[in-house]
Amino acid sequence: MRLVDEYDVDFAMYVRLAATTGARRSQLIALRWSDVDLDGGTITFARAIVHGGTDIGLVERGTKTGLIWKVALADATARRLVDYRDLCSERAEAVHTTLAENGFVFALEPDGSASWRPDGATRRWARLRTKAGLDEVRLHDLRHYVATQLLGAGVDPRTVAGRLGHSNPAITMSVYGDFLPEKDRAAADFLDGLLDD
Repeated sequence: MRLVDEYDVDFAMYVRLAATTGARRSQLIALRWSDVDLDGGTITFARAIVHGGTDIGLVERGTKTGLIWKVALADATARRLVDYRDLCSERAEAVHTTLAENGFVFALEPDGSASWRPDGATRRWARLRTKAGLDEVRLHDLRHYVATQLLGAGVDPRTVAGRLGHSNPAITMSVYGDFLPEKDRAAADFLDGLLDD
């Protein structure tokens, strides 16, 4: 996170949310300040921004699964979001406007009226990963990281599914339930311990 913090303050906030919520690129780009409850420490994902084609441009629509869900924010991430909102408000004031309550969190305009483009986030990621020497890591891999880290830490699949916006934990397990050798070792030790007791 240190490299991205030094590289680009806006993208650092984006990467932190991607790596802590597991949200898709399109969902993070569609995130509005009205979806962020800084007092309650939650974010609601209700929409996505996708490119509708050359003639259409960006389109705001429902999430990929059609679900609306809320995820908790850890205190450190919530504090960073407070600081980021303050920064966005200062930018708006500097050009004699106001950050809209329902403005985009990741905005091209100081008032929050226009969102980032999905391909813009991907290009920023490509530049960052090249700087970090991680050319094989895709932006979507942050979603995979969240799922596998949570499952590997023993978080129940239903909670992980809820965090990712899956309607069914079976989807989460079929996509992200990678075999984790360290968990297998713990399973072997547990079963062995039952026999020795």
